[in-house]
Amino acid sequence: MARVTLDKVNKFYPDGYHAIKDLSLDIADGEFMILVGPSGCGKSTALRMVAGLEEISGGKLSIGEEVVNDLSPKERDIAMVFQSYALYPHMSVADNMGFALKLSKVPANEIDERVKEAADILGLTEYLHRKPKALSGGQRQRVAMGRAIVRSPKAFLMDEPLSNLDAKLRVQMRAEIAALQQRLGVTTLYVTHDQVEAMTMGDRVAVLKRGVLMQADSPQTLYDRPDNLFVAGFIGSPSMNIVQATLSKEGDDHYVAIDENNKLRVHPEAFDAYPRLPEYVDKPLAVGMRPEHFEPASGESRPNMVWHNTQVELVEMLGSEMLVHVGTEARAVISEDMREALDDDEAFEALKEQAKKGGHTIVARFEPGKAPTVGSSLDIVFKTENMHFFDPESGEALR
Repeated sequence: MARVTLDKVNKFYPDGYHAIKDLSLDIADGEFMILVGPSGCGKSTALRMVAGLEEISGGKLSIGEEVVNDLSPKERDIAMVFQSYALYPHMSVADNMGFALKLSKVPANEIDERVKEAADILGLTEYLHRKPKALSGGQRQRVAMGRAIVRSPKAFLMDEPLSNLDAKLRVQMRAEIAALQQRLGVTTLYVTHDQVEAMTMGDRVAVLKRGVLMQADSPQTLYDRPDNLFVAGFIGSPSMNIVQATLSKEGDDHYVAIDENNKLRVHPEAFDAYPRLPEYVDKPLAVGMRPEHFEPASGESRPNMVWHNTQVELVEMLGSEMLVHVGTEARAVISEDMREALDDDEAFEALKEQAKKGGHTIVARFEPGKAPTVGSSLDIVFKTENMHFFDPESGEALR
């Protein structure tokens, strides 16, 4: 086991494309670090540089106390798990798992011992004599994991290892990989584009955008305290609702006007979390609201927390909750951060078209119950102590 440190690491391709930009990341000994971001953000490139499969253009990469920039993949003593499994079809499970040890001239009895121990950990003992074609997708991925485990490497590198599995098996394997990593305590760098995987598996999550590290924190911190609009919009499912607003002060209270007819009182707690907020009185800002912090208005709702006359456009009944999509007169934030966070050019163009016509659809997560009727008008309450505030130009949180 070993610490992995990237110190201002850069990657330039021959055509001049700058794929990774001054990436600094310190992965502690035994830590499970997730790299996540939209397609093309550089996460797999960063992983491949750690593995030695991509040349580092600048900066320093250390594994343990050793700078490994110029070392071959074999000399770095890491093990990689790919999304394609990369198993030899003509070999048995046992031979696949022990092949790297055989190449390293490890004695046969030691190979057998390590393979059996890894197979026991992974529940593969009864499959050791089978060929890969006789295994399910999940079993093949366990074999790929076993091949990494038997080497007792300094670090595991995993490149979207679950992307070829169906949804149910992905959930199962997520839990198994996280439990396995905790049991083995091996430093692990795991790449995924699936932010649900990122949120449920890692000790920390590093979020990349176009080769730049936007934030690295625990999953809950990323969710509760995003540093910028990109992280706010990317982390969460459904994602955070982000709208344009104007801050005003009336007496001792502050309000955000989210459209011509609705303004919400800023909760005093917001100023502790966002100390720069008072600087934005009478200035535009971007306001973020998580879906779960809405609820249907009732007679007991405080007037300065109610968003009036939203229009129900869609209701998704999910059993334990319902997602209610409502049309509002609010204005969407249209920026490059939001395009990247959506990771869907068509969805972003649709958002721009909606903004041109006026209005913005937001998503509220409600407790299960009687669903509002599509087409009806609905008053909703937002728990304003959970509001997030960002500079609309820089995208930075007002901290």
